[in-house]
Amino acid sequence: MKKISSSKKFAVIGLAAACATVLMWSRQDTQQPAIGAPGDALASAAVAKASGALPGATMRPVAFAAPTPRNDAQSKLGAGQLLEAVQLLSQTQAAAGAGSSAAVGAKRGSAAHSAATAAQQIAVLDRVGIPLRYRDGEKVKVNVDLALTYEQVQNPSLLDRATSSLRETLLAAGLQAQQINGSPSIEASVPLARLEWVASLQPVAQVSLLAMPDTAAFTDGAGASNLDQLRSLGNYDQLAAGLRRDLNGEGLTIAVFDQFANTSGQIKALQDAGEWPVNTAAVTDKVTLFKPAAGAFGYTGQKHGNAVVEIVYDIAPEAKFRVYDAGQTADWVKGIQDAANLNALNEPQGEPRAQVLTASQGMALYAPGDGTGTGSNLKGLYDAIEAAARNGVLILNAAGNEAQVHWDGDSTAGAVANTLQDFVVGNVDANGAAIADTINPLRIDGFGECVPVGAKNAADANLIAIDLWLGWNDWTSANNTTNADYRLELVRWADAVTRNGRVVTPAGWVAVTQSDNAQAGAAGQQPLERISLQPSSATKTTACNNVFNATRFAGGGKFGVKVVRKTANASNFLRLMSGGLHNFLYGEAERSLVHPADSASVITVAALDAATSNLEAYSSRGPVLAAGGARPNGQAAGNAKPDLANFANVDTVSYGDNTFNGTSSATPHVAALALLGLQHQRQLTNATVPAPLPANATAQQKAERTALLRQRNVNLSDATYDALTYVSSTGGNDLGVAGFDSSYGNGRLKFHLNSEACFLSATYDARYRSLLPAQAAPLPAGQKTYEQLRTDNSTACAAQ
Repeated sequence: MKKISSSKKFAVIGLAAACATVLMWSRQDTQQPAIGAPGDALASAAVAKASGALPGATMRPVAFAAPTPRNDAQSKLGAGQLLEAVQLLSQTQAAAGAGSSAAVGAKRGSAAHSAATAAQQIAVLDRVGIPLRYRDGEKVKVNVDLALTYEQVQNPSLLDRATSSLRETLLAAGLQAQQINGSPSIEASVPLARLEWVASLQPVAQVSLLAMPDTAAFTDGAGASNLDQLRSLGNYDQLAAGLRRDLNGEGLTIAVFDQFANTSGQIKALQDAGEWPVNTAAVTDKVTLFKPAAGAFGYTGQKHGNAVVEIVYDIAPEAKFRVYDAGQTADWVKGIQDAANLNALNEPQGEPRAQVLTASQGMALYAPGDGTGTGSNLKGLYDAIEAAARNGVLILNAAGNEAQVHWDGDSTAGAVANTLQDFVVGNVDANGAAIADTINPLRIDGFGECVPVGAKNAADANLIAIDLWLGWNDWTSANNTTNADYRLELVRWADAVTRNGRVVTPAGWVAVTQSDNAQAGAAGQQPLERISLQPSSATKTTACNNVFNATRFAGGGKFGVKVVRKTANASNFLRLMSGGLHNFLYGEAERSLVHPADSASVITVAALDAATSNLEAYSSRGPVLAAGGARPNGQAAGNAKPDLANFANVDTVSYGDNTFNGTSSATPHVAALALLGLQHQRQLTNATVPAPLPANATAQQKAERTALLRQRNVNLSDATYDALTYVSSTGGNDLGVAGFDSSYGNGRLKFHLNSEACFLSATYDARYRSLLPAQAAPLPAGQKTYEQLRTDNSTACAAQ
């Protein structure tokens, strides 16, 4: 454990503008190297080391022509980047005399697909601008969605058979593929030359870029949370002497889901330094690591999860750890099922292997946003989380860092199809005439509407990738099919073209690429569009000359987003999110939670600055959306979000002093504190722990005890959650608007002098009386009823 010297300051630095994201939620996790030109406000930051040469990309032509599907298989690729890449490869091969990619794909069982060389495929992927994190050489990481009806998806056995069958077909063709338990989708890695063949398979509804979770020193957050006050509750004087001890997590296990770095011995180095749990001869299962399907544990080199475990270990050093490298949805779902002791159909197989699960990652707009996975590829994730909660597990998830990269609004009305969205309704000119703002420009704080393009190394290429999502409330359900059609377009500012001193083409916005998936009511279709682009040097504009560091970028460009409503009279609630560095000129912080932070089965954590307790501007806000993703009218009954807030801007060895930021760092604090809170609830209710069964117990007795233990675990988890919210809403922790609000939730989780009363108030609640010994009737003189004790402790908890 890291020690804090007496001179240690808990003040932390503020967020450096425009230096705040890489691949995960490290948009706010750590301070990033300067991207500005030498001499600007950001030039003093450390220069990033190149992590490898960026493949030389062919410049995109100035004029972008939207691709048109030429057959049924191509229509499943959407009229966007994947289709553009497939058709461009076909043209490349035809020019080289190698035949079309369609003919190649048709012969999956032969070596014909190798006719398109890996180099040709990589060159095409470079040219259409698909970012490196969605690629593995010539392979593209994709979701292959099944053409199943809503009713078929609701049948677990049928869904499992259908996804297993498609997975086996892909594996037999030599492709990498794994199913997402409970979801109608396969995660696959497919050579570009074979994408069209995959799309041509009869069970396939659509193929799209892979939906990947983004991840959002003795930690300063422990001290800021008054950890010692919580630890001391374990010595409550009303406990039996043999139960009293400082709370450090003994007897409990926590599961961490994240993305990790272990490419050069990072985990062992942290263990040797005392920053991570380590197995010993005395405790051989102190920490268990679970690798992802795609490689060894930590093969991606993402140190985000390393820092998360550091935080949890600082706070709960005596707990056991189950650590899951879960950078893809399928790994995440299977990990939850393992930690909660569920089978693939989410049926409990016994008591949970871990009592607390925490994830500092999430996804943007891949589900309705109403707390469910209905109609989406995340159904399996939401179902697994709900099943884990029913088995008595406490589950935490970061709210997300999307407040500054989110926009939502009602679709522009009209009986005419192909209507552009107006992003600022009510905007008028000097004469009062309406002005339609049909482009929502991308921007970076500190640089205005200039964004870097033409990265010169792989690390910067990932840094500046443009990621955009559009979603709307038309998810397939028992009473609805997805048939409101929209198109997402990315445009850029192009300089005027002159010839012989004359302007041939005036400056203006031109199309760069688009996403145009089918939404026509067919099985497997979703109200979702997605663009992920690596902006090349061909997209720069003279308006952004000398803005960015010329040793790292070719220049700067200006980009904007357009949304086209293709269906006449459609009326929907639209949402836009941006990943990476970029936010929108027209934005909306409210309703910006990521998935699955909107689930009623998770504790959703917002981020505060550890020095000031001010809400971090990036911290995603509630409320969750109304059913199906519609505009909500206030907080949802029984699912108000976020639940509470904790500290970011903290120290870790993995990132350094005061540089692990975001709801990613706030969440593991709360997870570890919740683990200690659960330990205390177990102390308070130790008198009613069920006795072991006799050796000759009947099947009925075993079933009854299993049900009793499951309900007991649920009650302990719920009582712990209630205690945490009582602490968060009292003792000066109710920050922001008085009472619950969509920014801080119940408030700041910082333990105060009356915290014991908050825990007792929860323990004595009528809902959890089964955790307490039955009281005598009548009560002995002077003894209070549980209801009186509940009232007294509630009053004491709230006392200032």
